[in-house]
Amino acid sequence: MTALGLVGAGRPTIWYDEAVTLSLLQRPFGELWGVLREIDAVHAVYYVVLRGWTAVMGDSIGSVRAFSALGVGVTAALVVLLVARHQRLRTAVASGLFTGVAPGLAWAALDGRSYAWSAAFAVLATLALDSACRHRRRRDWLLYGLVCVLACWWHLYLVILVAAHGIAVMVGFPKGRLSWTLTAAVTAVGALPLAVIGWRQRDQVSWLADTNYTWHRMLLNQLASGPASDLRMLRMLVVGALLALGAYGVVHLWRKGRRWLPAVLALWSGLPTVVAMISTFVGGGMHPRYVAFAVPAFAIAAAIGVLALPKWTPAVAGVAMLVAISPLVVEQRAPSAKPDDLRRIAATAGDEDAAAVYFTVSKARSIQSAYPEHFDGLVDVSAPVDATPEPFFAGVRDPETIKGVDVDGLRVLVYGTRAARGAERLRQLGCRSEPVTGDRHFAVTLYTCPSLTDP
Repeated sequence: MTALGLVGAGRPTIWYDEAVTLSLLQRPFGELWGVLREIDAVHAVYYVVLRGWTAVMGDSIGSVRAFSALGVGVTAALVVLLVARHQRLRTAVASGLFTGVAPGLAWAALDGRSYAWSAAFAVLATLALDSACRHRRRRDWLLYGLVCVLACWWHLYLVILVAAHGIAVMVGFPKGRLSWTLTAAVTAVGALPLAVIGWRQRDQVSWLADTNYTWHRMLLNQLASGPASDLRMLRMLVVGALLALGAYGVVHLWRKGRRWLPAVLALWSGLPTVVAMISTFVGGGMHPRYVAFAVPAFAIAAAIGVLALPKWTPAVAGVAMLVAISPLVVEQRAPSAKPDDLRRIAATAGDEDAAAVYFTVSKARSIQSAYPEHFDGLVDVSAPVDATPEPFFAGVRDPETIKGVDVDGLRVLVYGTRAARGAERLRQLGCRSEPVTGDRHFAVTLYTCPSLTDP
């Protein structure tokens, strides 16, 4: 599954969140803590671990995505270990393979963020809980608590998984209620500092209020993540089959009197998904990728459901799912598969006959951070006078300090965001503008400025 994740991993463009990752990797280690005190502290453990990885493997986007591909592979391997405790080996292996190719998680292997490993932590925590319930030893409950604390520090939304574990214990293993309650209390205390910091930095996800996710769009992107394309109907078909087969697998196990595993799978998959869908109604700060750690539970339940079908139908259902999923996995590797096409946006710096660039806001510098080679030799009109950096990228110069001599006769490419597309100061100096290109979040405009020596 790791090898599959590496296939075509370099094709998709770098997008804004990955540019943030690369920016923090390229800073001195001491500066990282200064940034995390202001913003993005919820990803602090990921950044620290990733720096160790890139110290050996290099800090290119390929290396960063390889770390994510490894995370998906580890997730699939842990799924095999978990399922093999309760089902035949072929069911366990099928569950692991299906976890790795499920579109709702396969995209994480191509993404330079923490979500692939959040899924691995979810399976590891469930594996630790299974051991604690199986052996009923104090050391196993302590180990489970330790894994839960680490998981929550890796990805704070994994507290939802801990809650799902608790409900599963109440339903499927009543004798473990007290032990789980005590362990969950320790986990809550251990994760509390990050929760407090995350609450103070909640403004960093305020943009989610403008995403206009509906509950069904949230579900679609969680289980079959991919770019908006002509394959939307296929994605809906895959999600429908995943839900139907998963439900059948859970019911099949329950009817056979095996209450523990179906309870865990139903709550592990269901509770994070329901929370995410409810957030669409109340305007909460949720995104489908935040609950990607629930996808392995869907995959396990669906694999069990497929293999529980009568006679020859498991082979047919398995082949049908593989045929349906393959185009989605291929689509995730398209050059423009990411939310922001920074590669195409950055290429304009070389395609246009321009001598200078101007970034309207710090966020627009993510384009340069992702593909710096396109900006070599170009004058940065917006370079800040002081050296005080913004949290992720360098700041921008006060527009009022730009004089006509700074842009005398220059063709300036202006890189802006949807909220700050143009450069009003350049228009005040007599520069003429013409649009070049753009995507969902960024826009490029060419400004041709007059020469001060013209009669």
